[in-house]
Amino acid sequence: MYKKTVLGNGLTVVTETLPYFPTVSLGLWWKTGSRDETSEVNGISHFIEHMLFKGTKGRTAYDIAREVDAVGGSLNAFTGKEYTCLYARMLRRDMLLGLDIICDMYKNSLFREEDIEHEKQVVIQEIKMIEDNPEEYIFDIFNSGYYRDQALGLPILGSVENVEALTKDMLLDRFINRYSPANAIMTATGRFDHDVLVAEIEKRMSDLPAFSIGTDTTATPVSHTTIDIRTKDLEHTYVCIGTDGTGQTDGRRYPLYALNTIVGGSMSSHLFQEIRENRGLAYNIFSYVNCFRDVGTFGISTSTSDDLIPEVIGLIKDEMETIRRSSVSDGELAFAKEHIKGNFFMSLESSEARMGRLAKNEIYFERYIPLKSTLQEIEKIKKPQLEEMAEMVCGDLSKMSLVVLGPVDEGKIRELWNK
Repeated sequence: MYKKTVLGNGLTVVTETLPYFPTVSLGLWWKTGSRDETSEVNGISHFIEHMLFKGTKGRTAYDIAREVDAVGGSLNAFTGKEYTCLYARMLRRDMLLGLDIICDMYKNSLFREEDIEHEKQVVIQEIKMIEDNPEEYIFDIFNSGYYRDQALGLPILGSVENVEALTKDMLLDRFINRYSPANAIMTATGRFDHDVLVAEIEKRMSDLPAFSIGTDTTATPVSHTTIDIRTKDLEHTYVCIGTDGTGQTDGRRYPLYALNTIVGGSMSSHLFQEIRENRGLAYNIFSYVNCFRDVGTFGISTSTSDDLIPEVIGLIKDEMETIRRSSVSDGELAFAKEHIKGNFFMSLESSEARMGRLAKNEIYFERYIPLKSTLQEIEKIKKPQLEEMAEMVCGDLSKMSLVVLGPVDEGKIRELWNK
């Protein structure tokens, strides 16, 4: 059962009672992320996330970790493009411990100078780790070109230079302006009473002032078609191809999910079967959909040996053209619907995933989207909608962006792509 309460200081509490779950998942979400940053302070949201774990007035960093570990729970956080989350999962009996720790980290984190300097080195190592992982790094490269000179194109972690330049005053100013209770959502799923939990949250959080939220000046991003070829000494060559998709609140996202399933979003998809199974040209190839608040992307990613890249890119282009020209069969449409529904239902087995769904519904829609409504939207998908999406993402291949990372000849790749 879903319930929602807004506290006096603006903090929104949304819960879903699950009487058959032995665990409780709690999340504190702030509606801010790297998309709200400028290039000068890019990475500051992610750094603030790290600082929340460095100790409070009543707990050291070790105390925070030890108290959670002592009951077999988990505590973590992440920063995204449009939100930041601090979350815990524990047995039902330990729910109030998890709540107390999360609230303490929010209200009483110290942001000490020595901890800031220490954590800079940790985050710099994280940035270098991503740059050494081409499977992840290629998406940062794609976004930076596709949304160039715009906040959505900035990497979540920021740059080494930006991290080194962060100060306590910068962090606290950001925290005060973007992490207000009025810009926060507390979500919880599991076996508990909503009103009792709200009372416990209010006991811990009501004294937190409803300080002002920084003005949101985020404009709708404009995408840029780009070809970015980067030579790097790697065993494999990595490829990312993408174009415009849909935003989170766009009803067309469901037909796009279905098209994605058929193109490359499953093991029986066209791309996986043709490129991996039939020809053995790559270990992994997939398509994906990224939906942000007002825009989104549809993309394809793979990696293979440098000598096979021309054939793989050629086959991807052929598949895009086939998808655009050929009507999706009734069987493929039915398959896509059942695939999406099956994945959706399996995700609901986790209290943590359901907690995240609550938050995203509130962030993007400011209301709960019943499971039945989602299933109805999936079931309503028709072939003309898939054809519309196919035309949108495959209608003009010259508008698709290409990123290639590896030991490649830039001239040959450009010539191949422009054929």
